[in-house]
Amino acid sequence: MNVPERKAHVENVIKIDTTKKCLSIQYSTDRLKPRQPGKARRFTFDAVYGMQATQTEIYENSVRPMVNHMLHGYNVTIFAYGQTGTGKTFTMEGSQMERGIMQNAFRQIFDFKQKEKRHKCIVECCYLELYQGKIRDLLNVSRPTLFDTKAKLTLPCKGLRSVTCQSVEEIENCRKKGYKSRKTASTYFNDYSSRSHAIFIVTLKVLNSKTGKALIHSKLNLVDLAGSECLQKSNATDIRLKECCEINLSLLAVNKVISSTVAGKTYIPYRDSLLTQLLQDSFGGNAKTLMIANIGPAASTYKETLVTLEYANRAKKIKNAPNINFYREDRCHNEEKMREKYKKALEDLAQCKMDYEMAEKRADTLKNMAIKQMKDVAELLVDIGKVNQPNPD
Repeated sequence: MNVPERKAHVENVIKIDTTKKCLSIQYSTDRLKPRQPGKARRFTFDAVYGMQATQTEIYENSVRPMVNHMLHGYNVTIFAYGQTGTGKTFTMEGSQMERGIMQNAFRQIFDFKQKEKRHKCIVECCYLELYQGKIRDLLNVSRPTLFDTKAKLTLPCKGLRSVTCQSVEEIENCRKKGYKSRKTASTYFNDYSSRSHAIFIVTLKVLNSKTGKALIHSKLNLVDLAGSECLQKSNATDIRLKECCEINLSLLAVNKVISSTVAGKTYIPYRDSLLTQLLQDSFGGNAKTLMIANIGPAASTYKETLVTLEYANRAKKIKNAPNINFYREDRCHNEEKMREKYKKALEDLAQCKMDYEMAEKRADTLKNMAIKQMKDVAELLVDIGKVNQPNPD
């Protein structure tokens, strides 16, 4: 709960069972009978964390395995979703007192880079935000960027600045620089509310130090989605109202994509929003995806919390089909051996065909010779019969 909710002693409608990885939401909609709660809704997820959970606990249990997949060749997306004011940006970006998912991921990636002695590792990053239907490069705000639907493996936008980083400090400076350029504003719910969706992309390339050939080429999308807002509660006007509508529309598009994917529909409406186009691989595509649903336990945000939980419950049913974007040396060696075997098998097959044709011709020759010999034998038998006949004289 935030400070105003705690001061107002707002009822907590969430009960968490971390052991069973489930939570229930229960609240009476009848204000005259607060002691007669409504029917509880129960949700089960891969992991559930309470208000006392630390960033380190969340990272070690849920995020580190995902980043490890990225280090071994998979494309990975980690995104935070929830109503405004529930701590999504804090979860992703952290604070001066506690590192968030981004900072911990940077450390894990560069630990891998430092330990990798046999090959050369190249770490690149870029940072973009989607604000009112337009893409802004947070590392080069003055430069326009264009969306490119064909560049699915590395960068999703033409003109997006990519920075090669040699250390945790360098990539962290890029994050800080981009964060300062993000669109934020004070709203009814949050003094520093994100007014845009932000995506920090880390690209990893592992090259053979001798040949220079790429062994691993993967990416990590770290996504901080702007929070959904209830227009009636937000009291937004003018530019804040326009931002609120744009945010809600893009999140609705994500919801439609998730619903269509879970339903197994042949047409998935990715093109309804730039956000869904940017995250197309993350929903039913070539990526491993982790969704972190941030919720508020206060009774005053009961409906928004329930929507977030239902949203996450649908999202967990999506089945992606991630592929490894790398070639291991032993795999290349095995493929080369198989090519050699295949080539030799073709040569052996050609030789067998030649031998068969020669054998077939020889068989025809032998057959003709046998037929001739049989004719000769038959003629000899006739002649012998004539010789053995008695003389009539």
